Amino acid sequence: MAEGIHNLKGALRQLGGLEAVKGQLDRVLSAIRGYDAKTGSELEATLRAYVEHGGSIVQTADALFLHRNSVLYRIQRIEELSGITLRDRHTRQVLLVAFTLTSSQNLEPSAPQETSNEDQRQKPATRNGHRS
Repeated sequence: MAEGIHNLKGALRQLGGLEAVKGQLDRVLSAIRGYDAKTGSELEATLRAYVEHGGSIVQTADALFLHRNSVLYRIQRIEELSGITLRDRHTRQVLLVAFTLTSSQNLEPSAPQETSNEDQRQKPATRNGHRS
């Protein structure tokens, strides 16, 4: 499975897909990033968490250690600055795919991950957190 994802990323790179997605995402987020730079508000991080949690205010608040009213305020501010309607599920899905494709680890070429024999061995059973 990891090899298939690696090959898919390679195909997207050859088509210029990742760069095109990154360019469009940069344009969509430019007002949010500018506001974050001026105020330190972390709206982009809030947006990422919000789309990663399927638009759940409660889950986003828990993930960011914020009160849900703070998340609601940030979402409203994001919508005002960007013109994005985050209540729309399709919009959140598009953003999630764009964030996933353009995350720094996905832009770097990577070889398929291999697991070593050491990783596959089971650790000795413990009792109360101590080895017997």
